[in-house]
Amino acid sequence: MHEDEHAIQRIKAGDTAAFRSLVERHQSAVCATIRALLPRNSEWEDLAQEVFLAAFQHLEKFASTKGTFRTWLLAIARNRCRDVGRRPISVRLHEIPDPVDCRAPDAQASDAEWFERLDAFLAALPEEQRLAFVLVEMQGLSYQEAADICEVAIGTVKSRLFRAKEWLKEALQRVAKDENCAARG
Repeated sequence: MHEDEHAIQRIKAGDTAAFRSLVERHQSAVCATIRALLPRNSEWEDLAQEVFLAAFQHLEKFASTKGTFRTWLLAIARNRCRDVGRRPISVRLHEIPDPVDCRAPDAQASDAEWFERLDAFLAALPEEQRLAFVLVEMQGLSYQEAADICEVAIGTVKSRLFRAKEWLKEALQRVAKDENCAARG
């Protein structure tokens, strides 16, 4: 991203205020990735700050020839999450709720229950599959960017993502089938 490279050059030239543009441009991706890899708690905000601080302190190590700033930053986030040493348990798919929900309360409750189930299914995935799913499907990164962050080959990312999608598809189909059977009986 040209904007990132420009900001990095300004920072290296002594304009530390230019780092704010990098934070603003990438904070949602960093926060969403951390929240996807850590248990539900308030620690993710502190960890996001640590990620940006580490990026600022080690900016001289960033090499645009090896990938984008975003890829490098999300790799730092992944490593910080691993350092925390906790087993990931939840992924939040709906970051920003609708400001007004005009549906009936039972429909709202049904959706909330569905998202909780989906969160539980995502949490049940092995960490490698969950990370591939979060990076490619939720963050919209390319296979190459996800491979760089995961430090694996592109084929490995594709394989992990395929297995994650297949398992999620089967799990969701089982739930739908069970609900249909319960509704009939």
